[in-house]
Amino acid sequence: MDEKRLYDILGQNVEVPDMVNKKLEQAYGLMSQKKRPAKRRGFRPVRTVLVAAALIAALCATATAAYQLFRQDVAVSKPQLVQGILGGGGTAWDEEKNYDQMGRLSYWPKRELAPVDEEQAMKLLGDYLPESGYQWQLEDFTFTVEGYVLDEHTSTGRIYYTIERPSGFPEGVVDWEHGVLDFTKVDFDLPSFEPQTEVKWPWLGGRQYVDVTRSTPEKLVIVEALGNPLAASDAGWKAADGLRVKFYDGKKAIANLELPGVESLPAVTVKNPETGETAVTFSAIGMMLDTQYLRSYLPNGDEIHDMMKYLALEYADGTSYVIRDGGLDNADYTCSDEKSTLHHICFNRLVDPDRVTAVVVDGQRYEVG
Repeated sequence: MDEKRLYDILGQNVEVPDMVNKKLEQAYGLMSQKKRPAKRRGFRPVRTVLVAAALIAALCATATAAYQLFRQDVAVSKPQLVQGILGGGGTAWDEEKNYDQMGRLSYWPKRELAPVDEEQAMKLLGDYLPESGYQWQLEDFTFTVEGYVLDEHTSTGRIYYTIERPSGFPEGVVDWEHGVLDFTKVDFDLPSFEPQTEVKWPWLGGRQYVDVTRSTPEKLVIVEALGNPLAASDAGWKAADGLRVKFYDGKKAIANLELPGVESLPAVTVKNPETGETAVTFSAIGMMLDTQYLRSYLPNGDEIHDMMKYLALEYADGTSYVIRDGGLDNADYTCSDEKSTLHHICFNRLVDPDRVTAVVVDGQRYEVG
């Protein structure tokens, strides 16, 4: 079915890629049980309705199930996966302040990284990874999700995926020094992720980092830190429901893909001894922190909310994971709702919850256990 015939039947101009045409042929072929003639002068009214219904169904399937049809389960290397999903191929840098020719400031807070212990990572994450990797072919892109971990308690997650294109990507698309994508040079929209749980805020925010050890001019290997600022206050999204991926190739192909659900990572809850309310919840990959302590009021009654200045996890061996301290930022992603005091923070390294003895935030110390 060509584009003109589709327009004549449905009364709207629809851009039809090759994959859609194939699905239309399949849909019509199932109804007629014979090959469609090269030219057809017209349809009887009843048949027109049937064919139009088939076309609509085919188009709807193309937006969702057609891409599901081409999903392939792929084997992945678990050691490589846990390295990548925890940012093992990322880069660290010192605090930087640069001004361009227009006088615009480019600021990079200092970022530190910790090596990934594969044995410990598998112990903490292994049971919460999907059964395999998943791959789709979207026009000239090959999109492969190698793995992901989700924490519904803190509304955070991490997903490790690759995007391959034989023709390659624009020069300079990767800032190799910082291991991030230069969005001014990306000629397509990166996939966005959302929980399949029905929540008021379906979209998961995130920040992408490039695995510089595996990426090439034709293949981007990305780890994305995810967070949902409203999920915890809206009954929460469930890891078992899986993720929905919306992929745009920058031209015309739009895919609604689905990733299977997984078991949520466990989390530790710490109470505020003064109020008895939850102050901190944290897991191996992220944290949800209530910053009510930052609230104060002006003489006129207006509420103000200061910025968090210091945040750290203290370990039983006397060491600390300092997440934020002035010009240091060791969080891969932080998000919050402006109407809430909850902050959702994705760590930039693996945390063993059993080793954490205290959470320290702006001088306040919350003992764990």
